Amino acid sequence: MPLDVVSLLIFIACIVLFVWDKLPMATTAILGCVVMVIFGVCDFKTAFGQFASSTVILTIGVMIIGAAISETKLAEAIGEWIVRVSKGSERKLIVGTYLVSAVMSAFLTNSAVLAIFIPIIMGLSNKNIKPKNLIMPIAYGCVIGGASTLVGSTQQMTAQGLLEEAGLRTFKTFDFSLVGGVLVLLGLFYCLFVGCRRGEKIWGNRNDETDYALEKTNNKQKKTKMIIVAVIFAVTVVLYITEWIPLAITSSAAALLCIITGCISQSKAITSVNWNIVGRLAGCLGIAKALEAAGGTKLISDGVRFLAGDSINPMLLFCVLVLMVQVTSQFISNSTAILIVLPIVISIAPDLGLNTYTFALGITLASGVALSCPLASSTLGMSMSVGYRFNDYFKYSIFFDIIAYLTIIIMVPMIYGLTV
Repeated sequence: MPLDVVSLLIFIACIVLFVWDKLPMATTAILGCVVMVIFGVCDFKTAFGQFASSTVILTIGVMIIGAAISETKLAEAIGEWIVRVSKGSERKLIVGTYLVSAVMSAFLTNSAVLAIFIPIIMGLSNKNIKPKNLIMPIAYGCVIGGASTLVGSTQQMTAQGLLEEAGLRTFKTFDFSLVGGVLVLLGLFYCLFVGCRRGEKIWGNRNDETDYALEKTNNKQKKTKMIIVAVIFAVTVVLYITEWIPLAITSSAAALLCIITGCISQSKAITSVNWNIVGRLAGCLGIAKALEAAGGTKLISDGVRFLAGDSINPMLLFCVLVLMVQVTSQFISNSTAILIVLPIVISIAPDLGLNTYTFALGITLASGVALSCPLASSTLGMSMSVGYRFNDYFKYSIFFDIIAYLTIIIMVPMIYGLTV
């Protein structure tokens, strides 16, 4: 059997396992790389070389920096300050916690930011404030804010890795921020003026008791280490913006400084890294690289080109692909949705005269704003711990998902152009 067909079959099998979700995603991704090598689709370096890619190293560094900020209680102090400033007003709390979570998630692990806010909100003594009315907007802020910078979420890293491996124009740290910033503001207005009313109808009469266990933490602030990690983080953001040195080096250096200065121990830094995400990201990039090397990507692109035809309207194709990614990201990993769609765009773009960068930007943003299902991201899944039901997310978020889709298909082509 030709190697391109074998690679395609292995790729399809991996997608089935991702959707089936009986194995951890990292296990499936690495298994795909192993099978590619065993069946001679590619050599070991092609499949597993992505574990040392700049995208993976950048991801690990971001996780360690986030853990250091959490370890020194800096993030918790910010959250408590927001609660004090709001003076018990639920609306003010929504605005404050949403914006802070969005900004923090633009640079830190989204689920870690939500994990910081949950015990703070659940521990509020004000009886006029319902935690469920706050946690959902905070989760929104984490997810949408995380989609607004290159380093905010792993789906951006996946897209970056695919573009980098194809030798195409890659993203800079804030390339997502223009459209992402608009989505963040739309999300805030939605939570304030639509979400509040939706929430009251959906869970307003439910008992707020949940199984979420509040951890007792030592509130003693480590002022010196908080200042140190704040300075490290501020310098890191400046280097992300200016890109004076490669992003992966910036991330690694900042993570090492956090360890050297004692803001986080080496053992905690290692355990703070979500190796499932790292393995999934590296494995997915390895599968994509093997698929491309064996010619499987060309088979897919030829099939898409046959179905679409050479004269398909770029705007129609963009709308279809963005919708496909946003819908599939509700039920499978955002990175997996990108892994399915983006290689197709990369392979057909040159022949159709498409702007690969624009398509990649729109597809990646769409994968990051899927909010109607708790399976869409680990952040939404974590928010279920405060007592939301599975279908609450669809009832609360479906209208915003439509708004986000329309925003992306209007703004991205208008700003960046669909053709070259």
